Amino acid sequence: MTKKKYILKPGKHQFAPKSPPVHDNDNLTDEEAKWYLEKYPHIKSLFVDSPEIGKFESQKTTSSVESQPEIGVIENNNEDLPTTN
Repeated sequence: MTKKKYILKPGKHQFAPKSPPVHDNDNLTDEEAKWYLEKYPHIKSLFVDSPEIGKFESQKTTSSVESQPEIGVIENNNEDLPTTN
């Protein structure tokens, strides 16, 4: 038997919101684990640290959220506004 790349911490775990905690090392394949991690990266903490799990952290930090403008910042660009004096 080949060594698993994705190893869950002990116990049964819930991956998807509103789903029952049914996942453990006995019934989770590497392919399923990879799919769940791609869809729900927040579950990374349920797995034992490994190089495979680290890949999902690097994907998470390079998300498009960083390219979004800051909330509440108003640019002071009034060049096209008419003057009223």
